[in-house]
Amino acid sequence: MKFGYMIIYVPDVAASLQFFSSAFGLNIRFLHESATYGELETGETALAFAANELAAMNFSTGHVSAHSPPNR
Repeated sequence: MKFGYMIIYVPDVAASLQFFSSAFGLNIRFLHESATYGELETGETALAFAANELAAMNFSTGHVSAHSPPNR
């Protein structure tokens, strides 16, 4: 089995791409013109970022944002 994608839901996709690109030297593979989805070039597995709004549209039971506080 090949692990192809890891999608992280964030409030600002472009800022997340810039941060991870700068911090880890990864190239930006793609940023959608709507700025709600983007990917970094990481080899065999794409590290993707999607806007919280996309998750809200796709997951009726909710999602966990990267900026959400942990449940305690």
